[in-house]
Amino acid sequence: MIGFGAVARARWANAGRVTACTLGAYGITALVTAALSRLLVRLGMDAVEAVTGVTLASFALFAVIAMSAFHARSPTRAWIIMILLALPPALLLLALSE
Repeated sequence: MIGFGAVARARWANAGRVTACTLGAYGITALVTAALSRLLVRLGMDAVEAVTGVTLASFALFAVIAMSAFHARSPTRAWIIMILLALPPALLLLALSE
């Protein structure tokens, strides 16, 4: 029989993964979408085409990032992955801001 503590730990771990999956994946996808849109516009692409293309690709990106939250061994590692994935697009967005 599984003790109450083990069940509670498993539920908290699952809640941490779901939170990383939803909030982390949404935040990273938004950062990547904004950064790549600005980068493509800076490289000479039309703004409407850049935003549309990157937005279409963002749906697949969200799914991959969300799955990575459940692939991690622990919720802590999932959050570390989310933070590390958020750094490059955030820095790119800061560099491209005018």
